[in-house]
Formats: sequence, structure tokens, C-alpha cells
Amino acid sequence: MDTAQIEARIRAIAKETDGLIVKLDTLTGRIDTARANDNGKLAEYYERQFAEASVEFMNGVETILDEWYALKGTERPPADQEILPPEALDEIHNAVVAIVQGGSALSAQASALAPRIESEKRAVPAARDMKKPSGQNGKKDPGGKVDVRG
Repeated sequence: MDTAQIEARIRAIAKETDGLIVKLDTLTGRIDTARANDNGKLAEYYERQFAEASVEFMNGVETILDEWYALKGTERPPADQEILPPEALDEIHNAVVAIVQGGSALSAQASALAPRIESEKRAVPAARDMKKPSGQNGKKDPGGKVDVRG
């Protein structure tokens, strides 16, 4: 697996899908305007264009998912067996954003771990308040407290 090539493909696909979002937004406005002006034929024309752009957009999303699985080195499961919980969607989103912004999927994974690590720190009851030696030599100050600053 060549990570650089996969990331380049993700960048290109993300750029294309971003352009499709703009196109879909524009077509939505045109459909609304055609309907407001009672121009059914024009509304139908724009609706067909919208449907075509929607298919292109979804193909881009599917391709990005394929590439994300490739980055992870795993085979994508069949659609009827694929389950993407919110955490996985966040991971995918963070990876794609990091790649598009010039980073890498690995930096996105590290960034994605930071909130989980923080929440796990909070889950450990008062671990930071426990007075255990953790410095260079665990020296005690005159009040019997441990100097954790080293």
C-alpha cells in the first residue's frame, strides 16, 4: 500500500465532491426559482441535473470510503455488513480533512485520539491528585508531600 498515492487520490476526490456540493446547492436554488416562476419544464430539467450530480457525489463518497479502508490496510466489508458508528465517521472525516489540508491520515489518527485520551484521563478518579513519586527521585519536601516536579 502506498500511502502517498492513496492520500493523493483522496485529495482529488474530495476536491471533486466539494465542487459537486456547490453544484448541488446552485441547482437547488435554480429548482426553487423555476418552481416559484411556475416553470415546470425548467424545474424538471434542473431536477434531472440535480439527480445526476447527486449520483456523482455519492460515487465520490463511496470512493473516499474505499480509499480510507485502503489506508487502514483493511478490506471494505459488503454494504449489507458495513457498520459505521459515529466514532468511525468522525475518524474518516478527520482523516480526510487532514489529508486535504496537506497533512496525513496518521496525523489525523493522532488528533482523533487526543479527545479520547482526555476523556479517559477524566474518567480515572483523581489520578492526578494522588501523591505518588513520579519525578527523578521522588524527593519529599519538609511537609511530607512528594515533589512531582522533579
